[in-house]
This record gives sequence, C-alpha cells and structure tokens, in this order.
Amino acid sequence: MSNSEPRNPFYMFLLLASVLFVGTALAYALVPSLEEKAAEAGQAPPQSNFREALRSDGWRWLLYEVAAIVVLSVFCIGLDRLRSLKKERMQSKNRDDMQKIIN
Repeated sequence: MSNSEPRNPFYMFLLLASVLFVGTALAYALVPSLEEKAAEAGQAPPQSNFREALRSDGWRWLLYEVAAIVVLSVFCIGLDRLRSLKKERMQSKNRDDMQKIIN
C-alpha cells in the first residue's frame, strides 16, 4: 500500500476550466478574422448561432471562465494547505507520543 496523498479533485476542474478558457479565447480572437477573410474572398460564411453568441457574449464567457479559474485555484491551494497542515499536526503528535514513551 502506498503512502501517497489522495488527489485534489479541484485540479481536474481547474484543468477543464483552463482548457475551456483557452478555447473560448482562441475562438473569440480568430473567428471574426476568419469571417472577414472569407468575406474578402467573396464567400460570405453561413449564419451560425454559435458565432452570433460568441460575437455578442464572448467577452462575458471569458470573464466567467476567468472567475472560475480564480475560484478553483483558491480551492486547490486551500485544500493542499489544509492537507499539509493536517499532515504536520499528525507528525508532531506522533513525535510527542514517541517522546512520552521514551521518557
């Protein structure tokens, strides 16, 4: 049996939120320029609800995703800190118990 610590579940959510943020940021930056290039080439892109939503609400999506990243980062750090404090407390208690046995 290994003595490894349990995984922090917030890391997976943080990773997912970060990947979603990168995807949204790339789409928000690149889709308008791709539409413009298509229009310059004489071929207007077909209507898309996603592109309309991205154009009108993309900046909000990015803000929500940044907020999620900040909150999840705080949770990750907090849980790691809590676990390390518990581990230190247990080690200190074990040392104290050993000292009592020795004395």
